[in-house]
Amino acid sequence: MRFDFVRFVTAALALSLLSGCAGFGRSSLLSHTQDVPASADELPERRERRPKTSFETSLSHGDGLTFGTARVSAAAMLPIDPPEKMLLVKPFFAAHTLDAPLDTPSSLYSAGVNMMWLQRLSDDMTLTVAANPSVGGDDVEFGRRLRVFAMGAVAWDWIPDELRLTAGAAWLGRRDIGVVPAAGLEWTPNEDWNVSLILPRPKVARRLASSATSETWLFTAGSIAGGTFDVRRSDGTADELSLREFQASVGVEQTSDQFGRGFVEIGAGFGRELQFERNEEIFDFGPSVVLRVGLTR
Repeated sequence: MRFDFVRFVTAALALSLLSGCAGFGRSSLLSHTQDVPASADELPERRERRPKTSFETSLSHGDGLTFGTARVSAAAMLPIDPPEKMLLVKPFFAAHTLDAPLDTPSSLYSAGVNMMWLQRLSDDMTLTVAANPSVGGDDVEFGRRLRVFAMGAVAWDWIPDELRLTAGAAWLGRRDIGVVPAAGLEWTPNEDWNVSLILPRPKVARRLASSATSETWLFTAGSIAGGTFDVRRSDGTADELSLREFQASVGVEQTSDQFGRGFVEIGAGFGRELQFERNEEIFDFGPSVVLRVGLTR
């Protein structure tokens, strides 16, 4: 099977045009790897409730396995009872390309709606509950099963505006990975540093430059990539395919009142695994190089 780079780029450009023409409005960027914020303050919609559109494309290549993604999403914060109670709704669609020396499809798709409820329990405590019903699969099996990601966490402002502790757990809705902790701490010693040591998506950011209308940040982050998809094998049987990859990356993020927020990052993927559920087949792959670019308006 050959990795069809032209097809992937074509899909990415099409989704980019769709995100620019969908009429969802201008916005900033949610995290690129998981739809669970490390803390409620990571949500740009917390203070800005206009609908926002994001586009992201990524590529992981190495050791016989290449996986590419082009993803478009729109996010809006519904004014339930701000700032005490807020609901984030974020529909998304993604097209994936897969190249592996196995009985795997070359194209995969995923779509769903991320919903996140934020509620202030007290002056220093916030409850976050999230659910993400979604479908994923190849050209034949797409939509066959509904999978649900779910997360619940409580954040406590131990030192207001400086140190926040979070405790919770997340069900990823995947065959290869079940429950993971959504816990840790977020430390903001000053306006130039943000240290978010919250699993499953730690991130450390340092502000390099700022002006009245823009900011530039350097960051390093970790994440869990991949997912579970319904597929049709070459012998005609239906199966579930799971891809897993742990990623570590470094990147630059630019925010601007005029252009929104964009980022570019490069890193490495490790612990890469491809798993078929029906016969419990598991295949391991070596490290990869990861490239990711995103824009939110």
